[in-house]
Amino acid sequence: MVLIPAGSFEMGSSRGGADEQPVHKVTLAAFLMDRYEVTQEQFAQLQISDASHFKGPKNPVEMITLRQAVKFCNARSRAEGLEPCYNEANEDKNECNFQAEGYRLPTEAEWEYACRAGTGSDFHFGSYPRRLGNYGWFKENAAKKTHPVGQKQPNPWGLYDMSGNVAELCNDVYEKSYYKSSPAQNPLGPADGNLYVARGGSWGSSADGLRSCTRAGTNPGFQDACFSQDEVGFRCVRKAPHE
Repeated sequence: MVLIPAGSFEMGSSRGGADEQPVHKVTLAAFLMDRYEVTQEQFAQLQISDASHFKGPKNPVEMITLRQAVKFCNARSRAEGLEPCYNEANEDKNECNFQAEGYRLPTEAEWEYACRAGTGSDFHFGSYPRRLGNYGWFKENAAKKTHPVGQKQPNPWGLYDMSGNVAELCNDVYEKSYYKSSPAQNPLGPADGNLYVARGGSWGSSADGLRSCTRAGTNPGFQDACFSQDEVGFRCVRKAPHE
């Protein structure tokens, strides 16, 4: 995992879609984030069934429902002796204890902050997508499939595949107008809703879908999804250790 430092950033874009506005300042506590998207090999190690379409131990998991992501986070926490973040009595819902030390999905704000890695442009390498092939798998270079994680260059904070490969589920419910009322400190997303945030674009996305600020809402139960089932995966975060 990578230690993401505490700090503030300008979330959203004044040039993007209506759901990316208004641009607003967000302040976050430090956290740890997976360097890579969760792989099929990691699912196998925890003996969790994996229905991924594009098979390969180093390929990211896809065909992921919210329940499967929550189950993985809890199993990973228990395997390392950490308190699970999610309500183990009801893994069908993401009832998350953000004070627990275990693994969870990132909030939307945490995801964008980590993706930007201290930058303010559309992509962490600038505002023009011509260099995107150096950092991500997307519609122009992915050949309609996922690829093993970590094959492209990382962003400035050492995170791989933040652009493309699979869209990454976040812990937040998706609401188009949320930025108008979003808290400034460690925002956790709306209280409820049917869609969840998926960030970073996928192997099937255009370059615009891979911008650091691009938002998308998807149904992690596979109905009314804006991404196809084999375009959605995730990576985990957890609280930074006190020391």
